[in-house]
Amino acid sequence: MRVAWLGPAPGTHGGAPYVGTQLLRELPQLGIEVDCFVAAEEDQIPRELLDEPGLRFFCQSSGWQWNRWYSRGPMRAFFTGNLSRARVQFRLAGLIASRHRDEPYDLVYQFSQSEMFGLRRRNGKLPPIVVHPSTHAAGELKWHKKEAALSRRCEPSWKRLLARVTLRTRATLQRRDMRLARRVLPVSTRFGEHIARDYGVLPERIGVVPNPIDLDLFSANGEPRADGPVRVLFVSRMSARKGVDLVVELSRRLDDLSGRVWIHAVGGATTWSDYRPLLDDLNPAVAGFDGHFAPDELADLYRSADVLIQPSLYEPFALTVGEALASGVPVIASDEVGAVEGVDPAVCAVVPAGDLDELEREVRRAVDRTERGEGFALRGLARAEAERLFAPATIAAKLVEELELAAERRPAAVVA
Repeated sequence: MRVAWLGPAPGTHGGAPYVGTQLLRELPQLGIEVDCFVAAEEDQIPRELLDEPGLRFFCQSSGWQWNRWYSRGPMRAFFTGNLSRARVQFRLAGLIASRHRDEPYDLVYQFSQSEMFGLRRRNGKLPPIVVHPSTHAAGELKWHKKEAALSRRCEPSWKRLLARVTLRTRATLQRRDMRLARRVLPVSTRFGEHIARDYGVLPERIGVVPNPIDLDLFSANGEPRADGPVRVLFVSRMSARKGVDLVVELSRRLDDLSGRVWIHAVGGATTWSDYRPLLDDLNPAVAGFDGHFAPDELADLYRSADVLIQPSLYEPFALTVGEALASGVPVIASDEVGAVEGVDPAVCAVVPAGDLDELEREVRRAVDRTERGEGFALRGLARAEAERLFAPATIAAKLVEELELAAERRPAAVVA
């Protein structure tokens, strides 16, 4: 099978680019020839991928850079970054169509992004399109509206308005463009339900392909836990719908456990939503906040943790859940977190999204269990669950099954 890949440039620093790297390492091993069309300079691509015989890269630089007049300030960077990526993706779509004429592809596989910049107007000249989205603007918009009061505490009115308009526009474009895809591959079943409801995608066109986790970078600590408070880790973007306010309130409810528990909040913000000011209200007796960690530093942080919490109100997947499990760390997460699907409840407690009482109960249970020495015995099971569910080879095989299905079946009916 020959596939034209369109999406973020693969990278080594986390997020969608790093997920792309995991998939691209595996696809050639499964006999898939992949031409990658990315908005980047060639020297930005990991060397190991450039040297892989089954991969070819066609790079188009957007010319966009940080710390220029057009990228100073989060909202300016958000708008100009999106515009520059859209512009270069029009060029890449033209290049895909041109190469398809000369040497036909079986599929166009669009990774991570939902809008089909450039592909839409060339749809009749392209092979079937498969979209593998990692989020959708309708979900972000829903929670941006619901959390208006929280946003007012953190951000100026002009920023909230611009974010609202941008999310609404993107949701409209995504709903329109997803109708062109022969297959849509959400990263979890729950996310697929959101896409079907919000964008009208027919269930028979949906197939679930989770995100892979780097099981070499994220590995379990074989040493007994160090003395001291039970370490509760919250790794997240400090932004809308992530449950930042829940973690702040949790820290206040756990004041009686001062000296026995420590909540370590870690992460930056998005360009369009920044809830970090809420963290000023963390209870300093039981919680603290740090900014962004590099992937290798984050891997060490996971290994030192006793439990991870992920209380998101909307979360298509949550790489942090897979990374924690791979590091031997049990998880407490909301039922909106896609990555909890199918995980053994012994190492993954699931609470109703937004239910602070239940979140508190599970954290207290985790503290008691860890203090009784039960946490060490769960490390192996947590790691085994990550290997079973999120191994890159396993996820790549699922992706190939979906690609083969898309290449062989007739297009499903377009919804109204």
